[in-house]
Amino acid sequence: MSAPRLGGGGWRPLFTPAKTGAYVNDHCVVRGADGRWHVFGITKATPTIDPHQERWFCHGSGPSLAGGAFVEHGRVCDFGTRAWAPAVAFDGERWVMIYGPDRLRAAISDDPRLESWHEAPCSLVGAPLGAVLRDGMIFRLDDDTWLLYATGKRGREGAVSVCVSENLLDWRFVRYALRTTAAAPKQPPWAATESPFVFRKDGEYWLSMTYTTSMGGPAEYHETLLFRSTNPFDFGTYSGDASEPTARLAAHAPEYLVDPDTDRWYVTSAGWPGERFGTVIPGSVAIRELDWDE
Repeated sequence: MSAPRLGGGGWRPLFTPAKTGAYVNDHCVVRGADGRWHVFGITKATPTIDPHQERWFCHGSGPSLAGGAFVEHGRVCDFGTRAWAPAVAFDGERWVMIYGPDRLRAAISDDPRLESWHEAPCSLVGAPLGAVLRDGMIFRLDDDTWLLYATGKRGREGAVSVCVSENLLDWRFVRYALRTTAAAPKQPPWAATESPFVFRKDGEYWLSMTYTTSMGGPAEYHETLLFRSTNPFDFGTYSGDASEPTARLAAHAPEYLVDPDTDRWYVTSAGWPGERFGTVIPGSVAIRELDWDE
């Protein structure tokens, strides 16, 4: 039975915007067909905290996760509405980006450099009110099936929802993949089950979420819990018991990445600037190696 832990060497900057934003918060990292890595993330022009003004994504790219800062590209999805938590996937012919938070939105790119995007219609059916709100993440289940994990509310409690699609644009709510109970310690109106991310290792599925209200200081802002399951649709419940998560990491909105050339695992972290949040490298998407304890 293995569990992840932060590797040695510490955090280092992967991407820091200079022209298109003042920081990076929720983000995604994908590898292009040419092997180049790309990061997209929430940002705005100034470091003041005003999520209603986060209306486009910054974009950087680089040849490797192992070292060297990414170069900056232009704004992405600057369509005049709030733009939070991009999730990007390639269907074999085109790139699709799903984001929120006001409603599910999509953009498409046929550009191998992933610099040019245009809006596209998308849909979500079957979701209970408040079930799918924000912080979406796309996971490829098999050749024909994509899953979208997102944070939201299940009644008064926070939850992570899972939806399914065959084309990355038309989604159907399936169920709550992770539920919190009334005993769970954090129940803000906007849901503390933030930034869900699902990955697979050794035939098992891992769900990571940053369990934060963004109001409890740096340690609370970086409280990431990981849950393991053999079923990607069901990671159980969380009531606040320390034994329920399989692992814990000190990171905010992390992505978990495997370099196919080296089989090395990496984890990222990013967030709002300021002492109140204590982001590991202020303004940047940070990265470090991820180790596995057997």
